[in-house]
Amino acid sequence: METIRNFVPQGLPVSVQVIGATVLLSIVYSFFTKNRPWPAFPVISVRGLGPRKSWMFHGQEVLDQGFKTTNGRPFQVITGTGPKIVLPNTYADEIRNLPELNFPKAFLSDFFVNYPGFEAHKQGLTHDFLLRDTIRLKLTQSLGLVTGDLVNETVSTVDEVFGQSEAWTTRMIREDMLEVVARVSSRVFLGEALCRNRRWLDIAKTFTVDSFALAFLMRMAPAILRPFAYLALPQSARLRKSVRDAHTMIVPEVKKRKAAVDAARAAGEKPPKVADTLGWMYDIAKGEDLDFVSGQLSLTMAAIHTTTESACRALLDICKYPEVAQQLRDEIIEVVGREGWAKTTLYKLKLMDSFLRESQRVSPLAVMSMNRYVEKTLTLSGGLEIPKGARIAVVSDFANPEIYPEPEKFDVARFVKKRQEPGQENSWQFVTTGPTALSFGHGEHACPGRFFASNEIKIILCHLLMKYDWRFVPDVPEPEPRLFESTRSVKPDTQIQARRRKTELDIDNL
Repeated sequence: METIRNFVPQGLPVSVQVIGATVLLSIVYSFFTKNRPWPAFPVISVRGLGPRKSWMFHGQEVLDQGFKTTNGRPFQVITGTGPKIVLPNTYADEIRNLPELNFPKAFLSDFFVNYPGFEAHKQGLTHDFLLRDTIRLKLTQSLGLVTGDLVNETVSTVDEVFGQSEAWTTRMIREDMLEVVARVSSRVFLGEALCRNRRWLDIAKTFTVDSFALAFLMRMAPAILRPFAYLALPQSARLRKSVRDAHTMIVPEVKKRKAAVDAARAAGEKPPKVADTLGWMYDIAKGEDLDFVSGQLSLTMAAIHTTTESACRALLDICKYPEVAQQLRDEIIEVVGREGWAKTTLYKLKLMDSFLRESQRVSPLAVMSMNRYVEKTLTLSGGLEIPKGARIAVVSDFANPEIYPEPEKFDVARFVKKRQEPGQENSWQFVTTGPTALSFGHGEHACPGRFFASNEIKIILCHLLMKYDWRFVPDVPEPEPRLFESTRSVKPDTQIQARRRKTELDIDNL
């Protein structure tokens, strides 16, 4: 490191020196390292393109071609950060809890965690217990307590964002849902004051988008040019500023929590109970000096990205299958009207639960999941040997006709019917994971926040459905998703229309 410092001018601000050192280290590293394909697995490409471009821009086609070429055997794709071995769905159960497979390491190279601005990714991947335990041991166990906060913030935010107009108005749906999800999520993450702080909301929305966009653009660049791409791309400067501003807002809140805990302990009393993730993180850390700002950004980033995509996809499906809207409204009137707002109420919205799972089955956010890094060479069933140092992922199976009759059909009640089969009541819920449903992963590394996300999406959809009608913009083609590698997302310029309706249920005052 001392040698590197000799090449970085010392009269510059520390932040500039750090960036300069990072750039120089990255250039040197790229000269001496190169990810090469694993020799035992075929490399797949399509359309006469190289493997890397094939995967970036035609990921689904690559997967289809791979399994066709290998008769369903594993193969590999070349991502922007190196090769990845693709396993068929039949291995999902077998690998879900293997100790030789590391979850955080699978993403270390995807998000360039040693570059300034990616601290949240680094925190989430190198100290993953902080986020994992905060969600599993605190947030998920407190879903009943936070339901009121979620409803309260949804009431305020939905009315403010979508307005009262009874005329059809065209909406930039991703932008609108980012605002709603950012505020509703932040109400539980940081409390009422910060969840409405305009600068925090801007960070909560743009940090997620900028971090994924910057990682995507850097993966497109050759390794040797990535440091220069990093310096030139505007998302890089915005990310660094977001981190600085987040520290300005969150660090004082952390100090308040610490002072309250220290004062209580000094007086021989129990520390005060808290009902937000920042306080829960401090409790989970048990005195360890961790970067709580990055931990909070990591939590916010994960929640904003996936929840916004799922909610947008659900609204697009309501536009595509308009008969579904009234079916869902009827259930809301019956269940929420009778039960009021409670955690148990959301469980009883079984048609909505089925709708959300069917929405992700037909249009999954990603067709690969269970990303892992192989820390020790292992042998799987059939004698399949996976080498140490490989990255792997499993392909989802959303269209198997033996499991999903008429898989090409959108059936809003598909999973209601499956849950009515003997012994299957809890096997086909939106949050249930398994080899045939990998939207939330599977095994010990399945998304721990899926229970919170499910409740949040259901509450938001209840309000959007009861208060508004939805449709595609007339005479405009149905919006197409943005595809990258194995993922699909709602394009930022996607438009649909909404108008205020006369609701059959005063959903705001239950």
